[in-house]
This record gives sequence, C-alpha cells and structure tokens, in this order.
Amino acid sequence: MGDLTNRPFALSLWPFLCLLVIYPISLVIYRLFFHPLAKFPGPKIAASTKWFEFYYDVVKQPGGQFFQELNRMHDGPIVRPNPDEIHIRDPAFFEILYAPNPTIRHKYPPASEMAGVPLGTQGTVDHHVHKHRRMANARMFSKRAVASAQGLIHEHIKELLGIFEAHCGTDKPLELQTVLLAYTTDIVYDYMFDIETDYQRNAKASQSWKRSIDAIAQATPFSKQVPWLNKRLLMLPHWFTHFLVMRIQPDVAGLLGVHRHVGEIVAAYVKRRDSEHKSGMNNDKDENIRPKSIFHSIDQSSLPPHEKSPLRMEQEAITVLAAGSETTARVLAHTIFHLLQNPDILAKVKEELFNAIGDSGQLPDVKVLENLPWLTACLRESLRLRAAITSRLPLVLEKDMPYKEWIIPARTPISMCIPDILHNDDIFPEAMKFRPDRWFNATEQQNRMFVPFGKGTRMCIGLEFAYVEMYMSLTSLLTRFDFELYDTNWERDVRFSRDCFIGEATPESAGIRVKVLADTKKLKI
Repeated sequence: MGDLTNRPFALSLWPFLCLLVIYPISLVIYRLFFHPLAKFPGPKIAASTKWFEFYYDVVKQPGGQFFQELNRMHDGPIVRPNPDEIHIRDPAFFEILYAPNPTIRHKYPPASEMAGVPLGTQGTVDHHVHKHRRMANARMFSKRAVASAQGLIHEHIKELLGIFEAHCGTDKPLELQTVLLAYTTDIVYDYMFDIETDYQRNAKASQSWKRSIDAIAQATPFSKQVPWLNKRLLMLPHWFTHFLVMRIQPDVAGLLGVHRHVGEIVAAYVKRRDSEHKSGMNNDKDENIRPKSIFHSIDQSSLPPHEKSPLRMEQEAITVLAAGSETTARVLAHTIFHLLQNPDILAKVKEELFNAIGDSGQLPDVKVLENLPWLTACLRESLRLRAAITSRLPLVLEKDMPYKEWIIPARTPISMCIPDILHNDDIFPEAMKFRPDRWFNATEQQNRMFVPFGKGTRMCIGLEFAYVEMYMSLTSLLTRFDFELYDTNWERDVRFSRDCFIGEATPESAGIRVKVLADTKKLKI
C-alpha cells in the first residue's frame, strides 16, 4: 500500500532526474562539437566545462594554479582555456586587443563582477559608459594635478620615515608591505577622498588592513569562478554580511568595515553638497588644478545625474582605494628587495640620489627625480618583474577578430596576460633577472612592450600618481636609511606562485622583511 502511495511521487521525479543527466551531457556535446569555438585548439576537458579551471584555481593547493595549467595548454599562440573564452600569447597581438580609442572594447561581464563593484570605472562592462566614467575622473589624475600633490605626499612621507626611524638599530625586522600599504592607503584617502586617516600611526589598524587585503587576494581565485557572489554579498545589510563573513573568513570583515567607512564618507559628502547647493555655493567649481576629491570630480563632470548617485560614488571610491594602495606598496617593497639583493646597483642609485640632494638635504622635485637614470631604470625594472596584474584580462569585441588563420567570432571574450609580455625572453633577454641597465639602451620594442599598467582604453588611469608616490618615497627611504634583508628570499617571498588577480607569493611567506641598520641623517624632511 505504501509503494502505491509513493509511486506517483516517484514517477514525478523521473523527468527531473532525466533532465539532470541529459542536460550536462547535451551541454558537453554542444561545447565540443557545435559551439562557435569548437574548432579552436585546447584540451577537450577545458572546452567542455568550467569545473576544470575551478579545480586548478580553488581545489588544487595552494590555490590560483590555473595559470600554470594555461602555460601547459599553449602548444601554440592561441588556446581555448574554457568553454567561452579564447586566450592568446603573442606580443604582437597585445597592441591590437588592448588598442586605444576609437576601437570599441567591452569588458567581459564575469571579470567585471568579480570585485563586486561593477559601477566603478574599472568594473564597467560597456565601452562607452567606461569612457565617460573615466573622463569624469581624469582631472584627478592629470600630470598637473598629480604634480600639485607633492606637498601632500611629502607630509605622509614624514610619517613613513618616523616608523623606520623608530625601528632603527633595534634589530627588530619590519615587514615592508604592511608599512608601505599603510602609507599608500593614507595617501589615497587624503588625495582622493579629502579625508585624513591614521593607518601609519596605528600599527594595529595597518596590520588588520593588510590581513584583509591578503584574505581578499586568497579568495580571488574562488571569486573568479563565482563572480556574482561578491556583488550579492555587498547588497546584503552590513550587519548580516559582517555576521556571515566573521563565521567564514574573519579577516575579510576588515574590508567590509572599509566598505562601510567609504559609504559613510560618501553620505557625508552628499549631505554637504546638497546643503551647499541649497545655500547657493558652487561646490568648488572654481578649482584650477584639481578637484578636492574624486567625488567633486564626478559631480563636476558632464555625467548624467544617475551616474552621480551615492552608490556609484561609493563603488568608484572602493575601486580607487584598492587599485591605488596595494599595488603601489607592493612595487615599492619589491624594488627595495631587488636593490638590497644587488648592493652594487644600490650603491649607484644612492650615489645618484645624494648628488641630486646635494648640500641642501632637501627632497628634490619629482621632475628632477624622473631624470635620474639609475633610479628610473630600477623602478621600471621592478615594475616589469612585478607585473602586478597576473590574471587574464578578457575583452569582448563587437565584430569578428581575425588572428592568423583563425577568425574569432564576435562577442567572444579574448584574453591575454601582462606577465606573458613583460617576462618574454625574446623581448627582454634574461627576463626573470633584475637588470635595470637594460633600460639605458632599450629598444623601441622594449619601450613599446613595457606595459605594467596595461594598454589601451582600459589602461590604469593612476599611473602618473603611482610614479610620483614611488619616486618620492623610494628616494626618501634610500637616502635616509641603510637596510638589510631579514629572512627573505626570491622563491618563497617574492616570486609569484599564485594568481590571485595580482600575483601572490607562497603561503609560507612572511613577507619582505628588513632591518633598519642606520639613519644617515642626510635627508632633512
């Protein structure tokens, strides 16, 4: 009797069970034989399912390992790394894919959603919307605006030098990236948001912020596979998201706190702006060099009203904070590592810097520093070796794209990787060696293929600002202090072994650590 009662229910499950079996089989058959990309080279398992990439990025330890598998896939310059994407490894094609205006290049939506801030310029999918959002930010990043920020950066360098001075002669090592991240974060808040923060003065806060950044990086391989997750999490109430994250990954809670803080900054700005409008004030439209903040820049632009909403401003601010703090701090730390590993090069850089400072003991203007050959060459070489963005950067074209004997269908995400260019031995002989002297007689191709900030319409808008920060802080540290490395090596602590959008060192790394041996007192700041 019980069997008869349950039979209708059991029969009703059959269509769903059949669907669960038939659908994935049909999908694999379609992807392997009938998909527009079916004829392109690559492993059949990668073409049939995205779970292949998921395994290498999420399951295989230490995570972020699909880049290694992608290297093995490339018998030739073109490969299909997953069912929907084409990846190309050919320096000549880089300038075609990442071409400047007026070429139209849309961002691949999953890549846009990964960080959870699709309303920020960096996360914008549509080419035309991205162009207008980027233009709205441009006044903050012009050469003139950035040059005007030297005084602001100078004040933060004083704080930075104070930290190193406190550790001088103590035999206590400093983890460079934590200290430098606090420095770059304070600068971003000050320059971009017109807000003063105290990460440099608060060691606990700076360490928490560094742990949050590291936790997000470690979670990025998973986020790449489920790109919708971050966006959904950020849409939930703050208290619920915080409760959830504290149970899963406590260090990420610090980043949620930053999101909340940025939201409060935007809310305060909007309230002040609306009040000024009512009273007839002009919201600083008479500024000659640069707006007071990224929010002023957006407000003063020709963007339509819905592009000036608090939510979009918040996401733009988060984008600027993430892009402008971590990568610059990392490049600075790596540059110091390479110089300490090469004392003969360090001696030449210091001699050059002391000559530039002269008897005044004052930090020279950035225009002077930019013309110092050894300093500039070392920064360029560190940027080349660092290759900050290690992930694939897929773009979508509206028309078919010819590549050699292939025709890549329109709307197909096409990706390349910056390290494939910067670490190419054919372009940069002995590419994995720190050889700053290569830039003294660089070829036209080497200069053209120096792309640490990307290229084309999606190129990093903040590169001028990053250069000013790096020139000023590196000069200050190298002329003021003598350092030595502490328990730090290339393989464990510097070379990237995990693709977490940015390249991460091994999980065993404790960072790039130094001891401050002496204070030269040669820089008066």
